[in-house]
Amino acid sequence: MRLQKHGGIFSAVNPADWIRHWRHPNHLMLAVPWPIFFGLIAAVYLLLNLVFSLLYWVDPHGIAGVAGATTSFAEAFFFSVQALGSIGFGALHPASLFTNLIVTVESLVGLIVIALMTGMAFSRFSRSTARILFSDAVTVHDYDGVPTLMFRVANERRKTILEARIQAYLAVNERTVEGHRMRRLHPLTLKRDRSPLFLLSWTAMHPIDEHSPLHGRTPAELAASGADIVVSFSGIDETLERPIHAHHNYPASQVLFGQGFVDMMQDENGEGQSFDFANFNRTYRCPSVEPS
Repeated sequence: MRLQKHGGIFSAVNPADWIRHWRHPNHLMLAVPWPIFFGLIAAVYLLLNLVFSLLYWVDPHGIAGVAGATTSFAEAFFFSVQALGSIGFGALHPASLFTNLIVTVESLVGLIVIALMTGMAFSRFSRSTARILFSDAVTVHDYDGVPTLMFRVANERRKTILEARIQAYLAVNERTVEGHRMRRLHPLTLKRDRSPLFLLSWTAMHPIDEHSPLHGRTPAELAASGADIVVSFSGIDETLERPIHAHHNYPASQVLFGQGFVDMMQDENGEGQSFDFANFNRTYRCPSVEPS
């Protein structure tokens, strides 16, 4: 078993644990991407038809209406497709007790599989997803005379998110007085961590004062301790009225000292202001803070 950093936090990874995903097929079907979801459905559908085709093929005279004297595997397969989907074109029909029993079982299996696949598809479509964009880097520069850590969050859907909340933590490797190694999360207090409405963008700011876990830490110290800035976002989707979540982490290499974000609000020559999303990740040099 080895450790792997995920989202700034270490977790245990066992290469043999892949099988545990198949022990919970409902979670697997909800977690995989859409192409894999449809691919798994197609694979299960094909496998079921192949299994029942072999059962029909056991009785060569069990299906009436076939072209030859006995049932071919292709005819058994397409008869299985008709039975599983309750299609029943009428050209092929069961002609023996054994085949009728297999059709009965396949019809029941078809009802269960269709119900399960429909439920999973509905769950995936109805699940609320957060299209939250995080800035590529974190900046550190003076703000109101205090060194301040900043990062940006944007709402890609442009739909209102209610009761939005951002939490930030400093994740570092530390040793206790007794010499025990630990991965610790230190909360980073933000100037504003809640917003009743979130529409476009949000610049989160953490003052690096004497109460901050970043106080006195140099870029070299952050890198040596394997530091990450861990960010979590939560809110309520106004359309679906369901909670949404997103998270991101910034390793020490993405913490830019002496840099600041370019303003996204632009004046339109006395005609109001405009929002320039192209400046979301752009930074400029701030000589007030220099890396130590």
